[in-house]
Amino acid sequence: MFNKQLLAILIPLTLSGCGGGSDDGGSSQPKPTPKYTFEFAAIYAKSSPGSNCAVYGEKQDGKQILATKDRVISGINTTGTILIHDDLGNVVNTYDVEANKLTINQSLVPARGYVTFVLAKEEGAEITAVSYQKSALSQTLLFGYPVDSVSNDDRCITSGATEPNEREYTNVRVDVSNGSNAYSVGITTQDKKTLSSNFGAKTISRSFSSALGVGYADKAAGDPPNTDITDINTPREITDYKFFNLANGTTVELAPLSETGDWTAPANTYNLTSAALYVDYQQTPYIWQNLPHIAGEDIGYRYDPDNSNLDYFLTAEGSVDASGDQWQLSTAQQLSDTQLSAGLGRTDLADSITVPQQTNANIDGSGTLSAYGNGADGQAGIQRIAYQATEGSTTVTHVIYAEANAQQTIPMFDDNNVNAVINNAGTLSNYDISVMYTSDNTDQRQALAALMAEHTDPGQSDITDLSLDNLPVLFTTYEREQLARQKKIIDHYQISTSNP
Repeated sequence: MFNKQLLAILIPLTLSGCGGGSDDGGSSQPKPTPKYTFEFAAIYAKSSPGSNCAVYGEKQDGKQILATKDRVISGINTTGTILIHDDLGNVVNTYDVEANKLTINQSLVPARGYVTFVLAKEEGAEITAVSYQKSALSQTLLFGYPVDSVSNDDRCITSGATEPNEREYTNVRVDVSNGSNAYSVGITTQDKKTLSSNFGAKTISRSFSSALGVGYADKAAGDPPNTDITDINTPREITDYKFFNLANGTTVELAPLSETGDWTAPANTYNLTSAALYVDYQQTPYIWQNLPHIAGEDIGYRYDPDNSNLDYFLTAEGSVDASGDQWQLSTAQQLSDTQLSAGLGRTDLADSITVPQQTNANIDGSGTLSAYGNGADGQAGIQRIAYQATEGSTTVTHVIYAEANAQQTIPMFDDNNVNAVINNAGTLSNYDISVMYTSDNTDQRQALAALMAEHTDPGQSDITDLSLDNLPVLFTTYEREQLARQKKIIDHYQISTSNP
């Protein structure tokens, strides 16, 4: 177990697999045995003058070294514990890491088994752990911990070397073709929207090469003054659109839309805080238009059914009441042409999935945690369960990423005293649960990455805040923003609950 008073940062790195090949004589070479590699280094992110944050490490002698995401330039000799579990949560292998790297065959992790990474403070009085079911493991994982001498302000996990260089596109003129009902126009890139009352030139400083131009209809009668045309969040019908490449001196003429539908914000069981239509253009999500989220409000929308490059997604956030329980809600559902033409409401939001009955998170004494009343109702799903159990002077903070299951197996520890704390917890007073149901055509690895990213803040220090991983996956701000956008076109339905 770790005996340093440190909080770990976990960085997943996905490496390209090596396939077999043949030599000049044509003989085949055996494929390498698939392995997991776990590395350890003193890692944190620190800003430098005149640049974005970069990821740095520190040797034991205090010398700073640059660490990249695909290798550890210099690790730190330390000790730690990696536990391998079977599908019932029993420990089948224990590795006390004496150096800064451990490599094991993937076959040593049983099918549907778990790998747990453990840190301990103050001689075991405080245990922090994160468990991944085998389906959630990357080939290579890098552990790190923040150095005591670095302030929280310096732990700026931002863009680092992964952010594309920005390029300024000037004099992009957006025009509306004859016969348009547009009142104003806007330009949307992957990470920025602009709205203006004129159809003239705009200057865009972005890293992206393509954009969406739209013409907006007049605000509805009775709305606040139309002079506030720069309010990009006000739901407003789109009348014209065009995707185009950004270039200096470009003139973009928008084409009118004719196909229409109506969205009515759902009432009764839903309490939404946001809703929007997103469009996937060339595997990139762009916001199409904001939708009203107050119950009963409606708006007309237009779309282009003839553009085979476009897929539409209805997104929403808020809460939903089901079975007498309230769950926090996040959803994105791909829409068919039939749904778009018939108009959208609550039945298109999330009613296709049965929301489980909520129960207080309870550990039954045999290593099983009841998180909600019924199973996934045949839907594929993943979940994150974070819980905290305390007995006497020992506190266990444990996060589990696994397949969605109402009766979640808790991976146990190699210390029966710690296991006793968990099994005696009964009804937990501190937990945070997120369940993400996904469609059959959703990339599970991408959905899992998005789920992990929204629970990541490497600068956080409040171990009682279970909505954030105490041993977080280290995503840069740029990566988190990319994953948040990508989640808008991941067909999913996510519900969450917590106590307190």
